[in-house]
Amino acid sequence: MYWVRRAARGGRVALPADPGQPVQLVDSRDLARLVVQLLADARPGAFHAVGPDEPVTLGGLIETCARVAGTEVEIVPVSPDGRPPMFPLVRPDRTSQQRSPARARAAGLPTTPLEVTLSDVLAWDRGRGEPPLPGGYSPDEERAVLARHDAGAVDG
Repeated sequence: MYWVRRAARGGRVALPADPGQPVQLVDSRDLARLVVQLLADARPGAFHAVGPDEPVTLGGLIETCARVAGTEVEIVPVSPDGRPPMFPLVRPDRTSQQRSPARARAAGLPTTPLEVTLSDVLAWDRGRGEPPLPGGYSPDEERAVLARHDAGAVDG
C-alpha cells in the first residue's frame, strides 16, 4: 500500500534500500482463489503463493506504481540508517523474496497482472479516503531524508 500511494504522489522517492532488491507479493484475490481451490481439492501442504508472474525489483515495483497512477518518479536510494522499522517491502534477507511459486501455480494460483493489482489497490485506497498508514515515511519525514541525502549527510 505504501509504495502504491507514494508513487501516486510522484516526484522524488526516498528508497532506504537497493532498488534492485527483488520483491514478491500476491494479489489477495489470487490468494483467495488458490485457498478455495486447495480446499475443494482437499490438498494439504505448503505453497509459496507469491507473484507477480514476472520477477520484479523494488525499484521496478515503484516505477510500475507510478506508471499506473499516471505520475513520474525519481527513485533516490538513501541510507537505511534511521528508517522506520519494518519499512514496507524492504528486506535485508533477499532470499525471503525469491520463493518459487511453482507448486502454488500448479495447484491453481492465478496471476493477476501486476498493473491490474496496483491499479485496483490505488482505486481502493483512494475510495476509502487514504487513511494513515502504519509504515514508511510520512511526507515530512521523506522531505527531511531527501534534504539530508542532498546535503551529503548520513541519514539518522
